[in-house]
Amino acid sequence: MRRVARTTAVTAPALVVVAAAWLRLEQPLGSVWRVLALLALALAAAAPRRRSLRVACAVAATVAAARIAVGVDLVPWRLADPGSGFGLVDSLSTLGARFDTGFSDFYGTHLPFDPRVHMAMGELVLAGVFTFSLAVALLATARKPVACALALLVGAGWPATLLGPSHGIAMGAAILGAALIVLAGLGSRRMTALALPATVVVAAGAVAVGSATAARHGLVHWQSWNLAHVATGGQVGLGFLWDAQYGGLRWPAHPTVVLQVESEQTPSYLRAAVLDDFSGDAWKEGSLRPADSLEPAVASQPRNETRETVTVEGLADTRLVGGSIPVRFAAGGASVDFGFATVPSGLTRGYRYTVWSWSPRPTAAALQRSPAVYPSVLAQQGLLDVGGGIDMPSFGSPGRAARADQLVANEPALYKYLGLERLAEQVASGARTPYGAVARLQRWFLSSGGFRYSNHPPVINPPLATFVTQTKAGYCQYFAGAMALMLRYLGIPARVAVGFAGGTYSPKGHAWLVTDREAHAWVEVWFKGYGWLPFDPTPAAPGAAPRPTPAGGRAATGVGSAPFPGAPKATPAGGAATVADNLARKNGLTRPHARASSSAPAVTSEGGGSNDRSTPVLLLLLALAVAGGGIVLAKAGFRLIGVVRRDPRSIAAACRQELSAFLVDQRVEVPRSATVAELGELVQHEFGVNPDAFVAAAAAARFGPVDRAATAARTARHELRALLDGARRSLTRRERLRGLLSLRSLARAPAAVDASASLGIGMVGSTGS
Repeated sequence: MRRVARTTAVTAPALVVVAAAWLRLEQPLGSVWRVLALLALALAAAAPRRRSLRVACAVAATVAAARIAVGVDLVPWRLADPGSGFGLVDSLSTLGARFDTGFSDFYGTHLPFDPRVHMAMGELVLAGVFTFSLAVALLATARKPVACALALLVGAGWPATLLGPSHGIAMGAAILGAALIVLAGLGSRRMTALALPATVVVAAGAVAVGSATAARHGLVHWQSWNLAHVATGGQVGLGFLWDAQYGGLRWPAHPTVVLQVESEQTPSYLRAAVLDDFSGDAWKEGSLRPADSLEPAVASQPRNETRETVTVEGLADTRLVGGSIPVRFAAGGASVDFGFATVPSGLTRGYRYTVWSWSPRPTAAALQRSPAVYPSVLAQQGLLDVGGGIDMPSFGSPGRAARADQLVANEPALYKYLGLERLAEQVASGARTPYGAVARLQRWFLSSGGFRYSNHPPVINPPLATFVTQTKAGYCQYFAGAMALMLRYLGIPARVAVGFAGGTYSPKGHAWLVTDREAHAWVEVWFKGYGWLPFDPTPAAPGAAPRPTPAGGRAATGVGSAPFPGAPKATPAGGAATVADNLARKNGLTRPHARASSSAPAVTSEGGGSNDRSTPVLLLLLALAVAGGGIVLAKAGFRLIGVVRRDPRSIAAACRQELSAFLVDQRVEVPRSATVAELGELVQHEFGVNPDAFVAAAAAARFGPVDRAATAARTARHELRALLDGARRSLTRRERLRGLLSLRSLARAPAAVDASASLGIGMVGSTGS
C-alpha cells in the first residue's frame, strides 16, 4: 500500500501537467469531468504490482477511455458474429475514422480551437491526455524514472509547443518541476550514472518548451508538415493572403479543390473578404465596419436571395465564403459581423454551412438612373479615402474635378498619384452618372487602354500608379486595385473584393468544385438602391477563352453574378466553360497556410512545396541527432563518475568498467565477472593491442601499497586511454560510429568487482600472463 501511495504522489503532478498541456489547445475548456476520469483510469491501471495484472488493467482502462473520450465501445459483445471480430472491427473502424478526422482537422485549424465546433479534435485531445498519462503511470510503477520523465517531456512538451505566448514559461517550468519530482521520487538513493544526462536532457527540453511557448508563434508548426500528404500527394489545406501583393505570381503544379458549392444558380463570384483600406501604396483588409454591408432593404427579402450550401475541402482560413453579395449565414460556431462571418478557430475539412446572397439584377438603364447620392457613413468610414486619411469630394458635387486635382497636387502624400488621378478624370470625362464613369473605366482596362495580362509584370513604385501610366501589365490585383483607386479619386465609393471566381460543375456531386487556381480579385462599387455590386476589369490572359462582351440587357443570372454591363455572363450548369475559365483563372492570392505571414504573393506547389515537405525530414534528422547525442551523453555520464573519484581503488574499478563497456559496444562477448587480466586478453585477441601496461597499473592501483596507489591510478587512466586509442585505430569508421552509438553497454548493468576478481587482477598482473 505504501508503494502505491508513493507512486501516486510522485505521478500525480506529472499527470496534471500532461492534462494541462493538452487542454491549452482548447478554448473554451471542454468537459473537465472526462479529463479527471481519464486521469483516474491511468492511475488505477498502473496500481497493481504484478506486471501481468498491470497489462490487464491497462487494456481495461483503454476500453473505458475509448468509451469516455470518443464514445466508441471496444467490448466484443457480438458473440454471434465472429466474422466481424465479435463487433470489434466496426468499433475500431469507427475509432480510426474519428481520429483521422480529428488529426486532419488539426492541419487546417488555428489554435486554440473551439471543442464545441471541432468535436473530433476535442476527442483527439482527450485521447492524448489518456495515452501519455497511462504511459507515465506505467513507467512510474515499473520504477523507470528516466523513461517516465522522458514520457512526461514528450506528452506535455509536444502540445505545449504548438501554441504561442500564453503562459509559456510557466508551462516549461511546470514540466521541469514534475520531471524532477519523478526523477527524485522514483530513483534510488544512490545516484546512477544515467541520472545526470537524463536530468540535463529533461531540463533542456523544459527550457525549449518554455522558450517556444513564450515566443510569438509556436515552435513546432506541425500542421504544415502533413506526413500523410507527403506519402499520398494529397492536399490538406491552403491558406490565402488576401491583402494585395504586387510582386508577381508562381502557379501551383496541380489545382487543389478548396470548396464545394451547392446552388441552383451558377457561381460567378464567391467573396471571402473586402479590402477597404488603401495605405502604404496597397489595398489591405481593414477592420469590419457598418458601411461594409450597406445593402438596401430588399436584399433581406427571401425572393431576392440565392441560397448556397458550402462544404470546405481544402481551405485553411477563418472566413466563410459566400456568393457576392453575402447577406446572412447559418453556420455552427461562426461569428457574424456586418455581413461577414468567421470561425475564429479556423475552417476544417468537411465543415458545412449555408449562406444566402443578395443577387441584384439591374439593367444598364437602371444603373444609369442610380443617382450619385451617398449615405454619409460611406465617407465617414473611409470608402472615399485615397490614402493618409484624405477623402475625395463625392461624384457630382460642384467643382469636384478641380478640387480633387488641387487636393492631389498640393498634398505631398498624394502627389505621386497625380498622374493616376488625371487619367481617371480623362477616361471618365463626359460621364454624367456614377455608372457611366464605372463603365468607361472598365472598358478602358478591358479593351481600349492597351493593357495586357501578365503574371510577372515589372514593378515600379508606387505599383498601381505606374501600372496605369507606364507598364500597363499586371494581374487581377493590379487591375482591380487600380480601378477601385481611380473610382475613389472620382468620388465614387469603391473597394477591392477577394475570393474565388466561378467553379467547375461536378454532375456526380451536384456541386461546383472551386479550386485554388480560381482565387481572384475584383471591384465592388456602391450604388443607391442596389448597394455593393461587383465589376471585373481584368482582361483574359493570352491563349485563354475570350472574355464575354458586356451586355446591355439582362444576362444569365447566378450566385454572386452581376448581370449588368461589365459583369461576365455565367454559363449554364455543367457547361464546358466557367466564369473562371473566361477570366483565365487570374488569381495569385493562394499561399500555403503555414507561410501566410510571408509578404510575397507567389503561389507555391500543392502541399506547400519542397520546403514544407522537407520539414518532417529535417525534424526526423534532428530527432536522430538528439537521440545519438543522448546516447553519447549517457556514456559520458558513466565515465564522468569515474573521473571525479579520488580513491585509487575506485578509479581502478572504473577503468575496468570502461574497458568492459568498450568491448561490449564492439559486440565482443564479455563475461560479467571478467577480471582486468581477462579483459586485456580479449583486447589483445580482438584488436592486437598489448594490454600489459594497463593491467599492471590497474593491479597496482587496486592492491599496491597506499603510498603508490594514487600514482598507479593515474598511470592506469593514461594506459587505458592509450589502450583504447590503439584498439580504435584497428577499427573502420563505420565500426567506430557503431560502437559510439551502441546501447549494449548502457543496457548492461555495471557489475561490482568482488574479492576473487580483484585477486585475479593482482596475480595475472604480477605474472604478466
